[in-house]
Amino acid sequence: MNVLENLISAFSVLRGSKLRTVLTLLGITIGIAGVIAMMSFGAGAEKLLMAEVNQIGGPSMFGVYRPGKIHKNGRWQRNNSAHYLEMDDLRDILTECPSVEVATVEGSYYISLGVDGRFQQTYLRATTNEYQAVRKWQTQYGRFLADTDMDTWTKVCVIGSKIWQEQFKGQDPIGKEVIINNHGNNKRFTVIGIMESRGDGLERGRSDDNMLFIPITTAQKRFWGHDYVGHIMVRAKSPLLVDQALKEVKTIIMRNHGGDDTFFRTWSAKKGIENAKRMIFIIESVLVVIASVALIVAGIGILNIMLVSVTERIPEIGLRKAVGAKSLDIRLQFLTESVLLCLFGSLLGIAFGTIVGKGFAWIVGKFIQEMAWPSVLTPEAVLISVGAGAAVGIFFGYYPASQAAKMTPIDAIRHT
Repeated sequence: MNVLENLISAFSVLRGSKLRTVLTLLGITIGIAGVIAMMSFGAGAEKLLMAEVNQIGGPSMFGVYRPGKIHKNGRWQRNNSAHYLEMDDLRDILTECPSVEVATVEGSYYISLGVDGRFQQTYLRATTNEYQAVRKWQTQYGRFLADTDMDTWTKVCVIGSKIWQEQFKGQDPIGKEVIINNHGNNKRFTVIGIMESRGDGLERGRSDDNMLFIPITTAQKRFWGHDYVGHIMVRAKSPLLVDQALKEVKTIIMRNHGGDDTFFRTWSAKKGIENAKRMIFIIESVLVVIASVALIVAGIGILNIMLVSVTERIPEIGLRKAVGAKSLDIRLQFLTESVLLCLFGSLLGIAFGTIVGKGFAWIVGKFIQEMAWPSVLTPEAVLISVGAGAAVGIFFGYYPASQAAKMTPIDAIRHT
């Protein structure tokens, strides 16, 4: 019997037992749907991670900061170093690190922003004009901070799109004054630009669209009373040069601060991506294994149904063997039925799992406010699901098919 005849025969058998076929398909569908939903959820987490990384400048980004506490001698203790990151460190990094494409500094904290007597909590970011290039982020209206603003400590600011919509109700804010309240110290700043919308990020309360930007020199002179910076953000010329660029930056900072390498810490988007992907893979694998329990149960159902089918069709098996059918032909016939049943279930499971995955992502997005969790159906998930369905059909269908193939014509005909 050739492949086409096997398929026609399998279709005929499955169509002849509609209720049995539907119930068996249901088990396979639920199992595959669980696998698809979990993989879609994991792929969504990875997509969300990469979107967040791209918002901070991409996988080539890394940074240097001075933590308030450091881990030393097996315990956490206050960072009492006399050294702080400074603007001179930024200038030397830009001029002396060949693997660095661009860099900027920033200092961030919460402030109260007043517009026409209405105040709201906002996240202020004091930085330089290179911030746009580092974050690959442009203004939608007006302009960003300029070198002249840095040199003259100008009281100007650039606002995020959320501030524009909520505080200015979408009206033109360029040239209007706002009040920045920092621990009771009120200063009037003039709005010079509006940033393009970046959407909500993973960190609640620190949406890029709810940020306000001022020159870091202005913050140092009018708010802080010192020339230190909290964070240096750097982008290497390519992801492959991140490690080299990081080494160059650390060398510069240590040289500028008497060789002290304990007062600062570093981070890199590349390492963060690797760690996050590893964690996502572990969680996704656990969820898929749990969902696969339903697939194994469905496989046992396939085994049971195929054994019943073999028992019911013993006369047919005897007759076919009597007219010359080989054991391989009988085995392939029953395996074809089993695999075909599982493949149909896999296709239905992919469709159902996609819907479940989207629903699951929607529910998570509702619980985690200010964040839309995506559900992504990847080609790998589809291939794995189809392969899993075929594997279940072969694994659980092989024993019934072998039992049918082992029958001798005389033993089979006795059951007629």
